[in-house]
Amino acid sequence: MPELRLDLASCMAQDTEVEKVRHPAGIAVTALWAALAVAAPVVIAERQARGSGAPPAGRNTVVMAQITFRPSTLVVDKGSHVLFVNKDVAPHTVTAASLGIDSGVINPGKGFRLVVNQAVDYVCTIHPSMKAKLLLRA
Repeated sequence: MPELRLDLASCMAQDTEVEKVRHPAGIAVTALWAALAVAAPVVIAERQARGSGAPPAGRNTVVMAQITFRPSTLVVDKGSHVLFVNKDVAPHTVTAASLGIDSGVINPGKGFRLVVNQAVDYVCTIHPSMKAKLLLRA
């Protein structure tokens, strides 16, 4: 199965790492998609929300597509890294102003990583109807 290699060289955090991402459904990817994935690596901006922590073994991902956050509610452990990936044709943001969280503009094909240390209600400031939340597992 093809793997997409993420270029984290321009990350904002001091300690960055290169990750390999497999297609979550485990299905074959077309040759054209595989060629595009190799030719256009995704740059992930990494910022932390209030504190830091080691990344957990699993991955928590929120996809921005069709002017929605999917899933609209994600339950994670405290200190988990959540990856926001823009698979839409429009730019988006991940913003929780009261907590100081502001991804800046996330263009199509780009992403944003957040360390979650408390429950967060967030919105896309470009599309205010796009709202979602991160909850902490009890």
